[in-house]
Amino acid sequence: MTIVLNDPSVWPVISYLRGTSYFEAACFTAVVYDWGTHDTDVYRENY
Repeated sequence: MTIVLNDPSVWPVISYLRGTSYFEAACFTAVVYDWGTHDTDVYRENY
């Protein structure tokens, strides 16, 4: 069962956690995109 708090003193904490979770999702997306764009055959230039 979900506990619902309607206490305004907790709202800044909830807003902060929402903001950090958006930032974490954006960083994760950027890392995965950057990881996928790299060439996997690093030795091709030498041969």
